[in-house]
Amino acid sequence: MIRIVFCDLDGTLVRPGGHVLDEDIDQLRRTTAGGARLVFVTGRPARCLSDLPAAVVGLSRHIVTSNGASEVVDGRTRILAPLAGQRAREFSDALRTADPKVSFATEFESAFGYEPGYAWWPATDTGADGFCADLADLTGSTLPVTKLLCRSAALNAGDLARTAQALGHAVTVTYSCRPEEGGPVEVLSPLASKGHAVRRILRDTGLTPAEALAFGDRANDIPMLQSVGEAVVIGDPTEPGLSVFPSAASVGTWLAVAHGEHRPARHPADGGTT
Repeated sequence: MIRIVFCDLDGTLVRPGGHVLDEDIDQLRRTTAGGARLVFVTGRPARCLSDLPAAVVGLSRHIVTSNGASEVVDGRTRILAPLAGQRAREFSDALRTADPKVSFATEFESAFGYEPGYAWWPATDTGADGFCADLADLTGSTLPVTKLLCRSAALNAGDLARTAQALGHAVTVTYSCRPEEGGPVEVLSPLASKGHAVRRILRDTGLTPAEALAFGDRANDIPMLQSVGEAVVIGDPTEPGLSVFPSAASVGTWLAVAHGEHRPARHPADGGTT
């Protein structure tokens, strides 16, 4: 029996343009009305939750943010696993040596910092809560860093992530986009990931992985999907690591099965659904 549902937001529940499927909202409401707990698990920092669709906001009081580095419960933000400034500086020095065309930004739950070479980051993130400074100052701020963001003028997200992982530093390296896109690659504390967050919540609530269901769609969701008894990829898998899980067209499509409705037939070739 599923007693807790972990659900990614962007790309999984919230579609491009902020669109949400009615069937997803209806089925999640039915699931929670039946006694299951719902936790959103997102790469967004707390400061980027204000533009979520109203229907989504009202579904859960618990949102894991910044890929597991922090969380918002009943509107209050708590930092779970900040990235130490010294660790961030040592990593950035090593990555810049490996890729001189990389530039960095720092994600805080309430602000966004970026070095001069990162000024081409979308204007939505360099607005009133964004500031430009050298990386040493950004990582030496009194604000706890939840993510170090890395973008390269030469490498796409997949290649940059592999370059970052090959450095062998004790950090979590992930990304929330497609591997062929420009990033950013996200570097977090070694104790921060969606998987770490899910396992902590299961321990705190006394639930087992077998009682948990998770939905995701990108590489940063893989640790979460691996931490539960039932995991579903929404849409076509974008990474080999996502292909091992069953897929569905939408969250609502999959949840309909739990409510006694018809599960679409699976493609034997790829494990997907129609």
